[in-house]
Amino acid sequence: MEVKNVAPPRLHVVFACLGVAFLLIFSWVLLHEGTTEWRSTQARFGRLQASVKNPHQLAQAASVGGLRQIWLPDLGRIDRCGTCHLGIDDPAFAAVPAPFATHPGTWLSTHPADRFGCTPCHDGQGGATDYTNAAHQPQPFVSRPMRPLETIEANCGACHRALDPPDAPRLAQGRRLIVEFGCFSCHEIPGFEGLTFRGPSLASIGYKVRSGWLAVWLHDPKAYLPQSKMGNFRLSTQEITSLQAFLLSQRAQPPLDSTGIDWKRADAANGRALFGELRCVSCHAVNGRGGTMGPELTKIGDKVQRDWLFSYLKDPHRVQPDTPMLQYRLTDEQLRDLTSFLFDEYGSAAAATEPPPVTYQDARLVAEGRAVFERRGCTSCHRLPGFKDTGRIGPSLAGIADRDPDELPYGSNIVRHTTDNYIFLKVLLPDTLGQPSSMPTFGFSPADAAQIALALASIRKADLPASYVVRRPAPAPYRPGGAFGELVDRYRCLSCHSVNGYGGDLSTVPFDRIGSQLRRDYVAKYLLNPGAVRVSVEARMPVFHMVPDEAKTIAEYFADVFVDDSLERYDARFTAVEVRRGQELYRRLGCQACHQLGTKGGYVGPELSTTGARLKPGWIAAWLSKPQTYRPDTLQPDYGLSPADARALTAYLSGSGADRTRGGNTP
Repeated sequence: MEVKNVAPPRLHVVFACLGVAFLLIFSWVLLHEGTTEWRSTQARFGRLQASVKNPHQLAQAASVGGLRQIWLPDLGRIDRCGTCHLGIDDPAFAAVPAPFATHPGTWLSTHPADRFGCTPCHDGQGGATDYTNAAHQPQPFVSRPMRPLETIEANCGACHRALDPPDAPRLAQGRRLIVEFGCFSCHEIPGFEGLTFRGPSLASIGYKVRSGWLAVWLHDPKAYLPQSKMGNFRLSTQEITSLQAFLLSQRAQPPLDSTGIDWKRADAANGRALFGELRCVSCHAVNGRGGTMGPELTKIGDKVQRDWLFSYLKDPHRVQPDTPMLQYRLTDEQLRDLTSFLFDEYGSAAAATEPPPVTYQDARLVAEGRAVFERRGCTSCHRLPGFKDTGRIGPSLAGIADRDPDELPYGSNIVRHTTDNYIFLKVLLPDTLGQPSSMPTFGFSPADAAQIALALASIRKADLPASYVVRRPAPAPYRPGGAFGELVDRYRCLSCHSVNGYGGDLSTVPFDRIGSQLRRDYVAKYLLNPGAVRVSVEARMPVFHMVPDEAKTIAEYFADVFVDDSLERYDARFTAVEVRRGQELYRRLGCQACHQLGTKGGYVGPELSTTGARLKPGWIAAWLSKPQTYRPDTLQPDYGLSPADARALTAYLSGSGADRTRGGNTP
């Protein structure tokens, strides 16, 4: 007898319900997929495209249907941003609203999307296909939402490792501030390897500074000098007292003997004249105005001992071998007058009285100060004999941009918890993050702190493939020998000038081809009495008080070594026809709008009356032909001169001397 297995009626009901549920779910998925945000966005783009392009352009346009994806296996990224940003590389959509607008600027020409994608520069979640999940705005559990334009340059720094990356001014300024304040002295910062930051040597500070000044300085450097690069370590009164005792006990090298100086005969007026002649403000600021290469001089009379200052001005390299300060050839009487002027002009009434030297005999207090000096990491910036290199006192900043924002302290600051905000607060207000911090407060402005934070936010944990990293090798050190090398060292020429990129940038004139630019006799005369070439620009080159033989040595070395052979081969035998043609070009091109020639012309560019006595013809012709080749930021227009026109204008300018211009031939 056959027995049939019949399911209970309730199971039929269950299976029927499951079937209906599956049908509903399938229908919902199908409907949802057909109405997703990316599909509706593409539909809007199709309608917009029809209004932006003509029928011929529409026929040539590629289809926009379906997902668009860029796979970057080297970077471990998949970007689907192009699914919605459909006009990103089409100039026809330059004026339409987001998300269809053309990418601004020329970035896609140097950063093609098929190699760089979108998220390496913009962050966000590239695999998403809707606005929210792509993290256009911050959202929970997404550590890297899309960057706003204010901080997007941080991602430029992931590839561009030079201190002055192109087209990223905020990033470049942040890196400059890191170098200027020597952050890498206390922290390991990738990209800043090999750089050194040194404050003044403290080996003989006991002879240098006044006791009262030192106490004020240690309490708060910026209270004495707002432009100070030294941070406020928030020292206790006892720490200041002990550190003061320790530092004033440092007397490795006494000042040069000045007992024979009759200070009563000091002529402060002559010192003032010397201060201007030596052009001290090119490197030193006074009342916040002037150069930044050397220390501020506003209150120097309240800071240093008079005998020490006299000794330092006489031979700055003796106590500070690495100082950019040059050694002038001044007599003791001139040094006396200059020292007296600095004390009279930039010191309080107390500065006029030379205090007795302070000698600390309390060994216990000195030992306590030594411990504070070591514990606070002062050796990171200041040299002092007897201290071993114990490494950087601060934590490594490698990978700081990838730290988990939820694990970082924010103290009582009411901010959104992001890594960028933490870095900003740490730089701006290190003592407000709810944890004891030994990091000094530098008193950065919010704008400077934001730029430093942006530079640090470019430092990731995982390095990029080498093919993506753009580095600029550091220039090789240039240290010439012989008599020329001794003069370069004495007058610290490379503090302002450079050779093959090595040296200072205060001057816009590198030495690389200066022998083919300037005439030998002109260089020798100029070094003995430097002046401004531009009428509208204040002279910054100091009067060195060189002897003629020194100027001749430098001029001859320039002429023999720093030459460009292509400029030296220039045929300077000009005809009268070429000179007349050059005079006509000078008028037609409007050169007198910016340049003085004789008694006529503008004040923007260099004075041209003595061009022939100053510059070599080969250089004049090369500059007139392609000025931006030699100086990209020059205001000199590139007129696209033919070789013949450049030669004619060179012929006219090479003959422009004072005698000729006074003779009435000035245009």
